[in-house]
Amino acid sequence: MMSIPTRADILAFEKIGDPLADKVVDYLYQHKLRASNIWQLVQQQAAIGNPECQALYHEVCDVPDWVNWAAIEQGAQVFLRAAPVALVAFALGALPLTYAVPNIARVLASTKRLEQDAIRRLYETGSMVGDVLAKDGLRVNQVGFNSVLRVRLLHTFVRRHVAIKDAEQGLQLPLAINQAEMAWVACGFSHVVLVGLERLGVYISDDDRRAYHHLWRYSNHLMGVPNALLSDSPEHDARLYAQLKTVLCAPDDCGRLLTDTLANSFASQPPFFLPRRELGVLGSIVIPDQDLVEGLGFKLYPERHLLPVVKTMVYAASRSTRLAKTTSAELGRQYIRYVLQSGLKGRMADFQMQGAH
Repeated sequence: MMSIPTRADILAFEKIGDPLADKVVDYLYQHKLRASNIWQLVQQQAAIGNPECQALYHEVCDVPDWVNWAAIEQGAQVFLRAAPVALVAFALGALPLTYAVPNIARVLASTKRLEQDAIRRLYETGSMVGDVLAKDGLRVNQVGFNSVLRVRLLHTFVRRHVAIKDAEQGLQLPLAINQAEMAWVACGFSHVVLVGLERLGVYISDDDRRAYHHLWRYSNHLMGVPNALLSDSPEHDARLYAQLKTVLCAPDDCGRLLTDTLANSFASQPPFFLPRRELGVLGSIVIPDQDLVEGLGFKLYPERHLLPVVKTMVYAASRSTRLAKTTSAELGRQYIRYVLQSGLKGRMADFQMQGAH
């Protein structure tokens, strides 16, 4: 079992970005290299001998010994079999919790995309999740692998852009998208989604819980989360989440604005087709901690008292999907595909930073 980082450890990780990817992006800027698919450009530069690009390429293509491909496929099916509920846990639980960290909230607000193009950005994030869930998607150079690397490089461009702006304004703020924050977001994809699924009534066996965690352990490794902050079990994930929360989370007005923008963007839209109030009810249920629910501005509407009825129905449905795992997982894939096509309106996710370079 890995040790839980101390407060001092986490504060130290706040000062570190993504060393390998940062060197790659510095190289691309220095040589004025641009492309619509940055990961593809990095691969091309690695092939012709650039050492910075080669270092990143070799790191992500060297699959760790602990990776279990059967468990990764099983973990994807956990999400897919419960796709409608899993999207609730992801969109209304994991995403808002990123805004509970003031430095993440201010960086997201600085890009303006969550205010001016909120729904587009949210569905682009969903597109990466859909790619990760694809069959064999995380194998080297497959769709999920490539999407994760494109998002990792997008984060690196944002980190560089924000650091330059902060320096120009004489600001001494935590590094944008630092390693501690990457670990917090990683806990959202794994721990928070699992908590949300179970709070809404989805039956998850211990084996399925471990498989789902393993899926995101490898995805987050590819995303650049350092080994010291990469949990090795669901239990460790829960403890890591609790420790990161105590150090990083203090929801502010910016975080509440982004949370409100997210809920307004999803109101009466796919995948939920629910009014704003009901989205708030669901968000207040799937977020693990009451203080963060209130800190992010979720109201505790009386409809929360209907949760036991909802859980009973969801539990019965989730037990039945286990009897036809392959069919229910394929239906989940089709549902996610429909949601993404509707949300992206025919323009596939490009994982580009708008107006940053």
